Amino acid sequence: MKHFASYLVIVFTLCLSVNAVHAQNHWLWPIKGMDVGRGVICAPQQYIGEELNFGDLIVAAPEGTDVLCPAGGVILDFGVGYRKSLQESVSFHAGSDNFDSMLGELEDAGELEDAGELNSLPVSNRYVSGDIFIRLDDGRMIFISGLTGDIPMKTGMRVEEGEIIGKVGYAYYKIDRPHIILSVTGSTGRPDDPMEPFGIPTTFLDPEEMATPEFLTEEQAVEDISVLMNAYRELFPSMDEIVTPVQFETFRSEALGAVRGGISYSDLYDIVYSSITSRLMHDSHIRIRTPNPRVDVAAQKYVPNIIHGILGDTVFVRHASERYREHVGKRIVSIDGMRPEEICSRSRDMVSGYDGDNQSVVNRLLLVKYWYLYGGVDMPRTVEVVLEDGTVIEDEWVRQEESGAYYPQMTKSTAQYKRMAESSSGKYSFGMLDDNTVLFRLGSFDLTDVDLESIADSLARYQDVPNMIIDVRYNAGGEVAAVRKVASYLLGEPSVNTGSYRMVNDTVFSSLRYSVNYSERAVFSGYERVDGCSGFYSYDDCGIITPDTCVNYKGRLYILTDETSNSAATLFPSILSRNHRAVTVGRETGSGYHYMTGYDFARIMLPNSRIMIQIPIVKCVLDDAVTERYPAGRGLLPDYEVPLTYEEVYTGTVDPVLSKALSIIASGQ
Repeated sequence: MKHFASYLVIVFTLCLSVNAVHAQNHWLWPIKGMDVGRGVICAPQQYIGEELNFGDLIVAAPEGTDVLCPAGGVILDFGVGYRKSLQESVSFHAGSDNFDSMLGELEDAGELEDAGELNSLPVSNRYVSGDIFIRLDDGRMIFISGLTGDIPMKTGMRVEEGEIIGKVGYAYYKIDRPHIILSVTGSTGRPDDPMEPFGIPTTFLDPEEMATPEFLTEEQAVEDISVLMNAYRELFPSMDEIVTPVQFETFRSEALGAVRGGISYSDLYDIVYSSITSRLMHDSHIRIRTPNPRVDVAAQKYVPNIIHGILGDTVFVRHASERYREHVGKRIVSIDGMRPEEICSRSRDMVSGYDGDNQSVVNRLLLVKYWYLYGGVDMPRTVEVVLEDGTVIEDEWVRQEESGAYYPQMTKSTAQYKRMAESSSGKYSFGMLDDNTVLFRLGSFDLTDVDLESIADSLARYQDVPNMIIDVRYNAGGEVAAVRKVASYLLGEPSVNTGSYRMVNDTVFSSLRYSVNYSERAVFSGYERVDGCSGFYSYDDCGIITPDTCVNYKGRLYILTDETSNSAATLFPSILSRNHRAVTVGRETGSGYHYMTGYDFARIMLPNSRIMIQIPIVKCVLDDAVTERYPAGRGLLPDYEVPLTYEEVYTGTVDPVLSKALSIIASGQ
């Protein structure tokens, strides 16, 4: 095994007494028995060698010293891994409930010897240590690495100020003294000051807002487009499923042609956005992380008085201002001379965020995203709208703050409002609908160990209820481990082996030089070549699911799905459907059935415009078999379909999908 020589530039140690800072000290110093500020060997904006420490507080202490929780909060995650740099770390999967056992697991499995570059770790084993995320009561998060210890933990478990959370070990291979590294993230997700909360003089600097250029030269724009297209080709593992080589090269050629002579930032953003639409890389996990200047950050937004919607090939008045409310629901014959077929076609070209040939996501977005037709809301317009009854309206768009009320108005009595409120109120809930049916709303798979134990306890209480409806609508996904655990509470037999796997491309990832979260020499541990296949493959966490021996619901299952059931919320009903354990009701799920790309992502920042785009780098395959029940390119299709309607989204007081499930149960199906 390689051992890198350790080195450390000597930096100052902050020596302040507890009494001197007591008045402004809000958090407890994490090293037991040490005064506040003692042991700091590197603070934010200082260097370790030539490497800038942007926001970490690095504290040295004798090996084995107890590490205390600085403030009360909840454990979001904990595990073991090592740091390749101050910005990049590698984590290992382990099933134990404490750091020492996790490390023992990895050693017993030989994983420490096999992981990383050239089949060995680039650091000494002593730098593989525990780390913990704690969400504080005020919304901030503390991350501490360099921990050892045998204290049992659970995600979701509350820890109080002063509780022991581990012992001092080694966090970073460039530091040869025992130490921990502590960093803080604010409630908005931005790096925060790790020093001020302890009452010690701070060296932390707030991250500067990213400045965007107003105009890019042709050379700058060509470079950005080339970086973007190369990143797609190198990183995205599912390109063959959604775009042909001819389509790819056609888009590239048109994009490069559009920047001749230079281009404004907004117009370049439009090109980048169009690359994640139906025109090219329309995957549900590809996202632009920079706000859209025409929609999200327009200094002045404008809205039409007539807001159109699309259902199928019908264009109609979806909403209208007070002056035009009598026209709500009427069919639209044309908008600025465009007939419905052209309106539908142009709008479809703008749809993003869907996998393969998914129809449910496209249908919903065409209903709700009127601005697809116009490209933005950042400028005033006057639009001619012709209705089916011959009415011609010269619709002069108005400033958003002057627009007033639109009709119909969504009220608390509408089913859509209720579902959204229930989804935002918690991750999960149980409630009896009648004597024979329990409703299990599952709004997220970001479930902690405590959450999963609570779900198991609830399922045990409802064990004798003959029917269970599980609602995974408005569920954006979460952790695969949580999916597998909840499925184990419901499967009656071990799951069918579908040959599931994960795959990354076999290439030189030169595009990662533009990544803000991966180094250019990134290696994906645990992936291996498979004879006759391109790419590298991993079967970790993809095996058969065994029914839980303590809690196992055996009643009839009905799962409610639609286009808002994404990522893990597609995987979950797919597992139960594939194993003939549940009936699905509603609409096609938002993510694909056969594969999805929700496991790991590279965030690429284009060098000149500074536009950041999230590109998936791992393809997760659930099932390779294409059948009539599970057609290629689609999400999980329901056993009983409930078509999307205007009333369901905007005006209805009854949930048609839930009503359909109840009618199926009543009929004994």
